[in-house]
Amino acid sequence: MGRDHHKSDRYSTFARNWKLIGITSRKRWQKKSIQEKVLWRVLERVSRSEGGTAIIRSACYETGRSDGENLQKSGDVTGATGATDIGAGLATIELMCLLSGIQTELTRVDGKPALRVMNCPYSGILTDLCSPDMICECHLMGIVHATYAGIDSDRGCRLNRRLRMCAGDPYCEFVIE
Repeated sequence: MGRDHHKSDRYSTFARNWKLIGITSRKRWQKKSIQEKVLWRVLERVSRSEGGTAIIRSACYETGRSDGENLQKSGDVTGATGATDIGAGLATIELMCLLSGIQTELTRVDGKPALRVMNCPYSGILTDLCSPDMICECHLMGIVHATYAGIDSDRGCRLNRRLRMCAGDPYCEFVIE
């Protein structure tokens, strides 16, 4: 019992000493924040360098491919054999949005499946480095290409944004052509 009292005494002394030098219990420092800060500075330099935009576009596309593959596995959007219709790519994008808490609407426009996204899933990503529009274009194209991997490319799997919130429209509208 005497040892328990001793532990709280040591803790109290330690806490008092830290308060004396001006560090409160609300002050937080995490080792991982060093890595995030360094990576952010690297990204800043890459984005300003010659070819930086191409590097970021490529990274967004590759991330989209990976995310598309993972979404298909976890959500069974296209079944075990891959995409079977043109709406499968939109369904994969819709799943990503729904898992992010973003409202969507799958509909038909001019007889084609269309996806309306009510909030931008990219608005807080890489702020001050590149536009959400560029991230959206590259990441979603990666998702679409992952969805239709292994299917004849002549069938068409080009993502077309007909409406854009970043251009003042009330929502983004996507079709696959």
